[in-house]
Amino acid sequence: MEEILIGTPANKVSLDENFTKIQNNFTETINSTSLEPAPGKIPIAGTDGRIDAEWIRQFSNDIGNSGSQGFGVGICPSELPAGMTTMTGTLDVASDNYGNYQYSDGSIMCWIPAFYYKYGDGTNGLAVNMVDIKPYSTYDSVTSANAAGYALHRAFYDGGVIQPGFFVDKYIASNNGGTASSIKNGAPLSSAATHNSFSGLAGAPPNLCYGAFAASKTRGAGFFPKSIFIHSALALLALAHGQAATATTWCAWYDAAGITNFPKGCNNNALGDADDATISYTSDGYLNCGLTGSGMPFAKTTHNGQVCGVTDLNGNMYEISPGLTCVAPQTNITGATQANPCVLTVVGHSVQTSGYVTVRSIVGMTQLNDKTYTATVIDADTISLDGVDSTSFTAYSSGGSILAGTFKVIKPAVALKNITGGNTLDTDHWGTAGLAANFDDVNVNFTTTYPSNGFGQKFGNGDNQILSSAATGNDWTLTGLGLPIADGVSTSGSNLFGVDVFYQYMLQDLCPFTGGYWTGSTGAGVWTLSLGYSREYASSVISFRSALYL
Repeated sequence: MEEILIGTPANKVSLDENFTKIQNNFTETINSTSLEPAPGKIPIAGTDGRIDAEWIRQFSNDIGNSGSQGFGVGICPSELPAGMTTMTGTLDVASDNYGNYQYSDGSIMCWIPAFYYKYGDGTNGLAVNMVDIKPYSTYDSVTSANAAGYALHRAFYDGGVIQPGFFVDKYIASNNGGTASSIKNGAPLSSAATHNSFSGLAGAPPNLCYGAFAASKTRGAGFFPKSIFIHSALALLALAHGQAATATTWCAWYDAAGITNFPKGCNNNALGDADDATISYTSDGYLNCGLTGSGMPFAKTTHNGQVCGVTDLNGNMYEISPGLTCVAPQTNITGATQANPCVLTVVGHSVQTSGYVTVRSIVGMTQLNDKTYTATVIDADTISLDGVDSTSFTAYSSGGSILAGTFKVIKPAVALKNITGGNTLDTDHWGTAGLAANFDDVNVNFTTTYPSNGFGQKFGNGDNQILSSAATGNDWTLTGLGLPIADGVSTSGSNLFGVDVFYQYMLQDLCPFTGGYWTGSTGAGVWTLSLGYSREYASSVISFRSALYL
């Protein structure tokens, strides 16, 4: 056969050689295709002309590799909710919009795929406090994952089923023509009349913390204030990402020294970050509160250190984060002994032995005030405070009260979109009927060793383990709530958790707040959690963001 030359004499390729290369490329492509899901393979249609749906589930709903591009968000594997659309770049891991979706009101939400985690305890294959994240597709069941030491995060249980992920607002909510929307450079809403109030939204939700439930519904019936589980999931992803990162390339806030290796925000009361002088925000016109998502460099303010992530989880505004509450009746103190241990007279108390109590407002023996204790019941009217020697304290004069609390966590069978903000109905987050219908008891861990048992604690206690590695049970629930194990907090905290504040408290109709606000300084952060305020609290520093399950 006559040889036909292609190209210039200096770079000629015979037709036979070119055809051979085409054949080899074709063979290589065929060999890389598969009808069965497998990493590194290209999907091809089966005999029915369809690609196995498992391909979509496995490779679209991927949380990614911690420390790498796109980690912490992903592609929704199912038909999108009505009103939700992709954006330019939503499906492109290299895009700033990767994993970002837009709702009909203009809200930008991030899809967070379901994931398993293992939290290191030094005996389970991981060093203490190290975190390993795996996609949901890694295991064929939760049981298999648990057997390998991995747990499905509590944020992915809702309405009695395992959810493939959740949508969460990229930005704190602001008033967008009467709708509580997630939009960049919005003026964040608050539960106070003085600062972009909830009541300015459609339907005039009350300017109290419980008003966030009605405020979130201005976008649609399926939306709800981001739960404490969802916040904890984002914080855990940030922790894992920082630990795995080796440079700022895919984690803009990465700190190789481990001192400030966490997302930054508006928290220094000067539109910047107390840990990073490069951060700056644009004021919303109210004191030093920033416009939503206005932090620059933007990637330093997101949970994954990339523009595609969820922003402003460290400061700017406290966020109402339902899912946990407390029943804590108040009982008056009428006496306190100078003895070892100290004995309080509290007529008709509801304390249980080894239960927690907080003490407030005593006149005279003020050394006891504003602290949390473990108590021992003596009788129906007296209790002793474990480990408290009050022989040298000032004599009791008058007054004071205790709060003895039982904590409640919302059941996995409950759909958060159906929870309302009242305290009388069986759909409510508070009140006897709502608690009975929607909540279980949960045992929390507080620091009670006097005198280091004040309300203001911080995450971290030397080299101690901070979160539980349990894959089931009460301790698994605590990790899902972002709550520490015993001895996991101290008054000094640790850099690993940003020395973020854990405000330990018991309160009737408790409403948890996360993140801190613009004056929080180094105490603000993605792990910051305050248990000190009720559903009827109103403040110019308290806002929310919405979430949505499929």
